[in-house]
Amino acid sequence: MSQVNPVTIDKFLGVNKSETETLLQLGEASESSNWIVTDDNKLSKAFGYAKLFASLGNHKINGMWYGELSGIPHFIFSCNGHLYEHNLTTHANTDLGAIANAYPTTIFANNNSVYILDGNNYYKWTGSGEILLVVGYTPTVATASPPTGGGTLLESINYLTGQKTQKFSGNNDATVYQLLETNIDSVDVVKVGGVEKTVTTDYTVNLTNGTVTFVVKPPTGVNNVEITWTKVDAADRPRITKCKWYGGIYYSRLWLFGNPDYKNTRFVSGITIAGVSDPEFWPKFADSNVGKYEITDIKTQYDKQLIWTTGDSSEASAWYSTNETYTDGNSGLVVTIFPVYPINAKIGHVAPGQVQIINNNPFTIWKGIYQWASTYVMNEKNAEWMSKRIQNDLDDLDLRNALTIDWNERGIYMLCVGKRIWCYNYRVDAWYILDIPHTPTCFLAVDGKLCFGTDNGTIMRFDESLPTYDGEKITAVWKMGFYNFGVDWLRKFIQRIFVSIKPFSKTHIDITYETDINNTSDVYTASYGLSGFDTWDFSDFSFETNYSPQPFKFKIRAKKIDYFKLCITNDDTDVATVLSITLPVRTGGEVKGR
Repeated sequence: MSQVNPVTIDKFLGVNKSETETLLQLGEASESSNWIVTDDNKLSKAFGYAKLFASLGNHKINGMWYGELSGIPHFIFSCNGHLYEHNLTTHANTDLGAIANAYPTTIFANNNSVYILDGNNYYKWTGSGEILLVVGYTPTVATASPPTGGGTLLESINYLTGQKTQKFSGNNDATVYQLLETNIDSVDVVKVGGVEKTVTTDYTVNLTNGTVTFVVKPPTGVNNVEITWTKVDAADRPRITKCKWYGGIYYSRLWLFGNPDYKNTRFVSGITIAGVSDPEFWPKFADSNVGKYEITDIKTQYDKQLIWTTGDSSEASAWYSTNETYTDGNSGLVVTIFPVYPINAKIGHVAPGQVQIINNNPFTIWKGIYQWASTYVMNEKNAEWMSKRIQNDLDDLDLRNALTIDWNERGIYMLCVGKRIWCYNYRVDAWYILDIPHTPTCFLAVDGKLCFGTDNGTIMRFDESLPTYDGEKITAVWKMGFYNFGVDWLRKFIQRIFVSIKPFSKTHIDITYETDINNTSDVYTASYGLSGFDTWDFSDFSFETNYSPQPFKFKIRAKKIDYFKLCITNDDTDVATVLSITLPVRTGGEVKGR
């Protein structure tokens, strides 16, 4: 019998759900649940979470947002047809007003306000009081118009409102002023020289002809007559209010998508005459179609906007957009357009609103998880398969309902389906899995701590100090693949296991093993406790005060084996971190057939 160098696992590489687990690298797990791979590749038991407030009933948390308005942080969420602000100190909820009980509810911030899309209407909240219905910015559609009409076209009609303004230059002669539209609904405001005039006393209105007739002729001037009127097209406003998703900012514009009546359409905000992009101004006819399939997400990467759809091989599923300008031959206006170009015809994205930007590269979901990496060729991107090690888990799932988040503070990309969360530590390129007793409906990082809404009306927050999943024990299981120590034709003899764990006030791990001969073994427990008045249990008293890594040796009887699998568990409320495992192995004669 010869001595083989001891095999040591001191770098845990995460889970690999390969169907052939004998091909796993040393340090990879064939099965893993509720063990975290740390940034130094150690194995640490998952920490817990607790609810922030008592349940609001059997309702989904439909959306969450956290950020500052006027320098004051706010945490808001939607549930059961209401928008709430949550106080992170008192954990009290303030009802900000009624919205549709729609999932998802999208919340984003702009212009020092929070905007809410519930798939039915469009609201904003300024940081105090109740939410307000967004009426819409009133565009100035023409300027320097003569009384007979026409003039220089300026701003487009706003999808959100039928109200618009036209500025005329008086000539001290005309009394009748012709608006750009006829068959209007109302004339709302009339000003001459900046002074508001009174209907009947100062002017009369013909709604059919779209005219305003003054009693006194307005004097000569430039844009000294201003008329605001309303003509509503009932089909306009729902184009924006039925959108479900926010596509971020590109080229100073805001983008919306997810209108079920216009699934392949993206809507862009407008630039006002003040030169700013306004989330309450969505110009008519500025929207654009992207192929024929449903847009599932929009992200900005460098100087491009990337767009994904649910397309198939007959048409591109991934696109990019740029900004270009041209001068309109009729009006002379410089117009900005956002044309689209195909990137990939076979790989798109299926989970609406769930693309994450990881280290400047988008992560999308398409029968798996893909990373879109730039190449040396301009506007070309490669879709790299990132979920190979967990693909067997994903193959049978409906990924259209997946949730994702980039927990940037910890360098973790997370994908959740049901009660299982696949976590990718992209700092060390390792996957691990959390199995939790609650069903997330949305994720959000709040001051660096991960929160998730549930389907039973509350919000959970992960915290390293918590040992349970909101009162339920965390069972952590880690199993290596069957390993043959590099010599599958020789028998092995393992008589000892050395394990090193990190000391805590209370910690333990249970160790079992399997072989190709026997799939059961005794349980070997490595436990340690540090002395402290806050942790003393006089029924199990210890004066241990050593904070250095704690090694343990166990005698086992794995004889004449070919393959060996180690299992590490912790099913109590204590914490655990495994630093290393060493298996001294002797080899013997050749493996005999059975």
